[in-house]
Amino acid sequence: MTTSVPTGDTVPSSSEPGWKSYLADLWQAPPSAKAALAGCLLLMLVSPSGLSAMTTFIVPAFAMDTGAAKSAGILVFVSLPLLIGPIVLPFAGRWVDRLGARRVAIPSAVLYAALTALIPLCGSSVPALAVVLILASVFGFMSGLAVVFKVVSTWLPQHRGIGFALIGVASSLAATVFSPVFQWLISGSAGLGWKGTYLLVAAVIAVVAIPTTVFLISEPQEPQEPTQPTAPRVTGPEVDLPRLPGIPLRRAVRTRIWISITVSLAFAAAGPMTVRQNAVDFFNERGFTEATVSLSLSALFAASVVGLLGGGMILDRTDRPRVVVPMLAAVPVGLLIAFVNHGSTPLLFVAMVLLGFATGAESALGPFLIARYFGLASFAQLQGLTLAISTLSLGMSPFLVSAMQTATGSYTVPVLALTALTVVAVVLAAVLPKFPSQWKIGNPPDQTIEPA
Repeated sequence: MTTSVPTGDTVPSSSEPGWKSYLADLWQAPPSAKAALAGCLLLMLVSPSGLSAMTTFIVPAFAMDTGAAKSAGILVFVSLPLLIGPIVLPFAGRWVDRLGARRVAIPSAVLYAALTALIPLCGSSVPALAVVLILASVFGFMSGLAVVFKVVSTWLPQHRGIGFALIGVASSLAATVFSPVFQWLISGSAGLGWKGTYLLVAAVIAVVAIPTTVFLISEPQEPQEPTQPTAPRVTGPEVDLPRLPGIPLRRAVRTRIWISITVSLAFAAAGPMTVRQNAVDFFNERGFTEATVSLSLSALFAASVVGLLGGGMILDRTDRPRVVVPMLAAVPVGLLIAFVNHGSTPLLFVAMVLLGFATGAESALGPFLIARYFGLASFAQLQGLTLAISTLSLGMSPFLVSAMQTATGSYTVPVLALTALTVVAVVLAAVLPKFPSQWKIGNPPDQTIEPA
């Protein structure tokens, strides 16, 4: 079974400007492109991101069942997988770039399902659970995030922004829908408990992810008779893929552009995540009830979907990198409003909507900027490395802010420090240089021109 199809079937750029032609081109995408996009969305539904709502109910059930401290449950089920799992993404991206998406996704999906099924068999052994959970997270990220951004980038070169946005929407909607389902399964009337739920989830992963990687995931292939000279092909065991245009990994990571993008996204993402994880205590300190805070978090999620879709379409229709600035600026503005607000419910919702919109837009920003500045030659590796660094920020920032609040007795110092970091993120985005010319599949990889 081939892993790719002719490049001529990719979604072409519209010859007419305007949103109507932009959406029409996306709607008229070839069947293989639509199937690949659908496959990416399905993979995100059962990815660690899509299933993240489960841990909220798993941790207390595990603590009650085993007698372990809740802090130990959070460490094992949340912190370690979140911090260690994404580290594999740069290496997985390298394999995707060299071997192709399906050759990485298929075995990763099989191992993801198998390791998830092993989790309840570890019983109350915290070390064994930690090892299996980390490995399941690793292969979950490899079968999902390491693959889907590369597939979208190659199939939808003129619609990457909206493609990346749909990926984020899929995981966000999955987490929202699955949240009450997991509560019902684990501690509700279904009575499966945390062990039975993991076995059910493993079966769902196997039924959804494995067939998806086999039948839906693909990448476009170089045309049989290209009209322009092409670079030599990269060959490997049982693979013959074209070299895509772009900047090599080692050169890209030494540029100011990549460093600015990565630091900016890491700092900006820390703001909304920290507010979400500390929302009850932070806003109770400002006179809001838990019920009001819960509703404001729902507003944050709704705004994140708008940010994903709106931000993605805006990115696809612009050649100016400074459009990123107002998207990221929503974070420090939202943090400041949340910090100074005491008792005003409308202002609370304004702050959460701003943070939510920025959260959604940031999900599409990283892969879009990497593909736009550095091309596709090392895209999966660069995206994996950027995502790994951003995930470290997401995992550490809520804990650090909470620890500083405990030490100082107030959120003033940590929140102001966090706000300052998000301002730095906006400044770094504002000084990004002009985009290079569009990279074209079928052209030789750039080996001479490096972004300024």
